[in-house]
Amino acid sequence: MSESSNIITVTELTFAIKNQLESRFSGVYVQGEMTNAKLHSSGHLYFDLKDAGAKLAAVMFRAQVHKLK
Repeated sequence: MSESSNIITVTELTFAIKNQLESRFSGVYVQGEMTNAKLHSSGHLYFDLKDAGAKLAAVMFRAQVHKLK
């Protein structure tokens, strides 16, 4: 098998990851500490969600940010 037969596009990879995540984690709540919050001029809120062992980069889109109190 040649190395080039393992090459996939960025679109193919992100589609495969999206399908795996959505099929396994359809109704998940995640608890952690919110850090490095930045409200972008677009209205989106970018932040990290972390615990003692890991950190996730996250975004809350403008439509949801407007619902925050």
